[in-house]
Amino acid sequence: MKNKSIWLDSKVNKLKSISNNLETDILIIGGGITGLSTLYQLSKNNLNAILVERNICGRGVTSKSTAKITFLQEKIYMNIRKFEGLEVGRRYLYSQIEAMNILTNIIKNENIKCDLEKVDSILFSKDNYNKLKNEYYFLKKSKVNVKLEKIKELNNVFGLRVPNTYVFNPFKYVNGLKQILKDLIYENSKVEKIEKKENFYLCHVNNKIIKCKYVIIATHYPYFIYPFLLPLKSHIEVSYLGAVKTDKTYPISAINIDENSISLRYFCKDKDKYLIYLYGSHVGANVQNINDNFKKIIKKFNFDYIWSNKDIITSDFKPYIGRVYKDDDTFLISCGYNTWGMTNSTIASVILKDIILKKDNKFIELFDPNRKFNLNKMINFPLNLLNSTKSYLISNKRNDNNKNIKYKKINGVNVAIYIDENKKGHIVLDKCPHMKCGLLFNSVEKTWDCMCHGSRFDVDGNCIEGPSNYDIKYKY
Repeated sequence: MKNKSIWLDSKVNKLKSISNNLETDILIIGGGITGLSTLYQLSKNNLNAILVERNICGRGVTSKSTAKITFLQEKIYMNIRKFEGLEVGRRYLYSQIEAMNILTNIIKNENIKCDLEKVDSILFSKDNYNKLKNEYYFLKKSKVNVKLEKIKELNNVFGLRVPNTYVFNPFKYVNGLKQILKDLIYENSKVEKIEKKENFYLCHVNNKIIKCKYVIIATHYPYFIYPFLLPLKSHIEVSYLGAVKTDKTYPISAINIDENSISLRYFCKDKDKYLIYLYGSHVGANVQNINDNFKKIIKKFNFDYIWSNKDIITSDFKPYIGRVYKDDDTFLISCGYNTWGMTNSTIASVILKDIILKKDNKFIELFDPNRKFNLNKMINFPLNLLNSTKSYLISNKRNDNNKNIKYKKINGVNVAIYIDENKKGHIVLDKCPHMKCGLLFNSVEKTWDCMCHGSRFDVDGNCIEGPSNYDIKYKY
């Protein structure tokens, strides 16, 4: 069994790093699907932009996804309609349909080889037939081609079926964009500080300075925007995924709406066929032992690949895309995709491009990071505050029975030590630099994980996923 995402088997060429001072109109920070998609849109409109990525493009959250290109998205519409009404739910639906069309057209027009496959999307349930029926009427009245039926591919469980949606390999897609835009991309280039001047920014990267007029934060969990207070507007959800060889595949992607999350799709890799399966999603605050949660999914199949992912769940189930500060077009953000990053990253790239070009876009207001409080936000604000507090408290009372992990003090410094299979000790600081949450050891993927806000570090303390902007290496 490989303890990594199946997408990471794809080969990739590394690009140059920042080694000189630079000047550009637009700087994009983050080389996942959001950053690359935004750079693509800006370059197609002849805008002067570059992108920096602290590691290798596409190896973060983008590479951990089930990679569905669909608008049939679990309970998203139910949640939005509950608190904001039918029309807001319908506007979100149309944004996802438009994003799906934009994304697939890019793949076809640029001839990106990323295993794009047209499939039916399925939303199913064993226990919530009435919710399925309500969702059917919502989609039908929104002019979506949808059927409510017994799903033969899933042992005749009731579900909704919509045709003409897609699945793909997200890592190959990002690397396709990366090859098209390679002269504008800098990898292994970490932004250390951003200074705002009168009408420009100075971004400190690899001890060099990039001067720019616009900054776009396209990282999974954004940093450099403390007034935005994302921890109070969202929480982290952790999911567990695997890929297992199978004799038979079906042209479907499916997800349920029941308490125990199940999401699945199929994928052909060389001559092998795989079922990609997600089981169990948990609020990060409730995870005390990552390895116990892995055991639950491992019981389902004899997986060939196994991995985990973290998503940002926002207070009103809509992403934050646009201006961080009201009426300021120069500092933009995109994050909080509620597990549906493939479509939301794509619509984000168009919204961000239109804001810079000062063009109208019917979805700017819908996803505005400064949108007004609604009932849903007021209800979820204390829940997010509770989850942030709970994550912090639980993280500092680790329930880790791994004999290869030790916590101690060295020279007055709290450290964590992982003893590998060769009896070598890897010593790191035991707190995440972002907000000082304790770290849990992920013995499956061999990483130190922060359940508060999603930072991840390798066994030697190198930061591989933010929001932390610092490593946790212990200096002797």
